[in-house]
Amino acid sequence: MPAPYVSSSKTNTTSGTVLPEKYPTHIPALDAIRGLAILVVTLYRFRPSVEDASATCQWLESFLVHGQRGVDLFFVLSGFLITGILYDAKRHSHYFRNFYARRTLRIFPLYYGVLIGALVILPLVWTTGYPFGATRDAQGWLWGYCTNLVIAWRGDWCFGYFDHFWSLAVEEHFYFLWPLVIYFSSRVVAQRWCLALAFVSAGTRIACAAFTDNGPAVEVLTLFHLDALLVGAWFALASRGPRGLAGIVPTCRWLMPVSGVLLLPELLLHKRLLTVPDSLYALCFGAMIVLAVSAGPSSAFRRVWQSRVLRWLGKYSYGMYVFQLPLIPLFAYVFTAESLAESIGSRLLGHLAYILLMLAATIGTAFASWHLYEKHFLKWKRYFTSHPAPPRSSQKETSESSKTSEVSLAV
Repeated sequence: MPAPYVSSSKTNTTSGTVLPEKYPTHIPALDAIRGLAILVVTLYRFRPSVEDASATCQWLESFLVHGQRGVDLFFVLSGFLITGILYDAKRHSHYFRNFYARRTLRIFPLYYGVLIGALVILPLVWTTGYPFGATRDAQGWLWGYCTNLVIAWRGDWCFGYFDHFWSLAVEEHFYFLWPLVIYFSSRVVAQRWCLALAFVSAGTRIACAAFTDNGPAVEVLTLFHLDALLVGAWFALASRGPRGLAGIVPTCRWLMPVSGVLLLPELLLHKRLLTVPDSLYALCFGAMIVLAVSAGPSSAFRRVWQSRVLRWLGKYSYGMYVFQLPLIPLFAYVFTAESLAESIGSRLLGHLAYILLMLAATIGTAFASWHLYEKHFLKWKRYFTSHPAPPRSSQKETSESSKTSEVSLAV
């Protein structure tokens, strides 16, 4: 647990907004945002089938389907956090070694542990009705974080209960390349890269949606999700400018509601609208993150992100995301939405019971994985801590950095 944080924060007395000159190493509001993202994504995974004959179940499905946008929230949050970590580490020794080592210790043990368990060990003992056959047939791509590339190339969701690993591949590609951009660019130049690449990302995605019929490619290619990652990155860099958060909070106050209003057609019509709303979601989520970080103690918005439940879920969000789909066929031997509906005598109540039971199973599995397995690898992070190094940057950037808020956001 980090030490108590004391700062000379500047408070806007008219709005209650806290504009810290320096941030703590851990910001609880970001845990809550991560918790919200994983909650809505998990509810989306276990929603009723759209083919369900029940009108109430179809209404429930039409509501929960928007939970897939939690993945976009994860992308924006990742861009914000990772870019902040990278920029703050530029003036420290072993920049690349420490970043890649710490990411490896956080991500690889669970990712590859699940693949080994499901695709190597489980087939040895599960001789009949093995549920991950489709995944095993194409598993080589999973091991190399190429899930999304294969889905796009084939134009088909071909990994079964591991289809959702496409988003992990997107983030891994970003983690691999983005440190180079941050290291070799000034803050201002990096912001320009964010804007340029975000426009390229959105433009090519919209063109692909308009002129091809490869729906899966539009959904999963790394290039097509760079705008979400880079919106978060841009806000992280902007918050480290001479004015810190004070320079971007006013913009975020109108950007979040305006982008939210512009999203209403997509929410009401349930249409992709050539994926234009994808970029609006990114802007809305980016503004929300900034406002959550800067909200004052008396702000109602701050109280939302003080939720202990959301912050607790945020701690186990990675495991919940990894496990949620593979658990479906495993628990199907115990219960399904259909069996529960038959037992209860109501399709709606049966589906609600299924959602709650699978949510509990996902949380329980992620909780056990964290405490019995994942957290022990994180102890090795102490060998990859950053230490200040003699400045290599220009005098101009050094001067700018001295006036900039340094944010170290633990992931």
